[in-house]
Amino acid sequence: MTIITRYLLREFSKTAAAATTGFLLLFVVIDFFERADEFLKYKTSADEVLRYYLYKMPNIFLLTSPVAVLLAVLITVSLRARANEFTALFSGGISIWRACAPLLAGCAVFSVLSLACSETLAPWTNRKAREIAQVAVKPGKVEAQFSLNRYWIRGENGILSAQVINPGKQELFGFQYLEVDEDFRLVRRIDARSATFLSDGKWVLRQGTERRFPGDIAAAPFTEREFFFPETLLAFLEGEAPPGEMTYARLSDYIRDSIARGYDVRHYEVDLHAKLSYPLLNLIVSLVAIPFALRSPRSGGVWRSIGAGLFIGFVCWILLSTSLSLGKKGLFPPLLAAWFPGLAIASAGAFLFRRTIR
Repeated sequence: MTIITRYLLREFSKTAAAATTGFLLLFVVIDFFERADEFLKYKTSADEVLRYYLYKMPNIFLLTSPVAVLLAVLITVSLRARANEFTALFSGGISIWRACAPLLAGCAVFSVLSLACSETLAPWTNRKAREIAQVAVKPGKVEAQFSLNRYWIRGENGILSAQVINPGKQELFGFQYLEVDEDFRLVRRIDARSATFLSDGKWVLRQGTERRFPGDIAAAPFTEREFFFPETLLAFLEGEAPPGEMTYARLSDYIRDSIARGYDVRHYEVDLHAKLSYPLLNLIVSLVAIPFALRSPRSGGVWRSIGAGLFIGFVCWILLSTSLSLGKKGLFPPLLAAWFPGLAIASAGAFLFRRTIR
């Protein structure tokens, strides 16, 4: 490793560490003030609040790392360019790609760390943070548990389960209700392809069957029928396991199982592809940041770089959110929805690099 490579890596690492820490603290402070009323209302202890935010840290890192890396690259390159260090490198016959290789390598390390975190640490910590939020912060709530690729609720008179939850339409797919007596013996089973929760507390089940035990266990089919269960859809929504609590393998297995049963899980497919595309943004954003900082090194200094970083990060976030939303609504194929933002940013970076080289 040459002196120049070590020098650029050291400068980038220091700036990236400062930017990452700053965004983590900023995110925590903003989230704390938003949740302060809940913490006070339910008398959440300081220890539980501290544990909640410690568990949230890996996910906050995943969310903010592309912006932190973008800002770090802009500041590092701007400062080096203002001191004419890149001019000296280019004058010595070093190409722009060779000069920027240490920065690209540092961004690639962030991508690897982000991917590793999303597959190992984040699923567990996200689940622990949600448990604190729903049990310690708001105690006494019933919620669904995710197991065997289904959501389960232990209700007052039985067990409810569903394969897929559609919050937007207040609907469950692959619905099942198992009613039991005081001795936990099965007395009734209801299966339905879909279940919609109504505002008056009733459920509308479609394309299902009803069986009663003991006695005649022959299935009584129905096309559409109203039922009343004490549990509401809210218990399923608050117990829904987000993709952030699943590894890539577990989410992929759930999607395959749901598709095999004939259910639409397009929104989960988008999240599955995003598990790979989002960490790669840590590297992709550098392709925009480096030429942008090199093109006007003497105007504005560090504050200009910070402002540019926040603006570019905001544009990238809008592009990513819009693309993912279109994918979940079925207007984009899931694969395209997850990878289009990265491809667009990489194309813009390649264009800026070509303009900078000229």
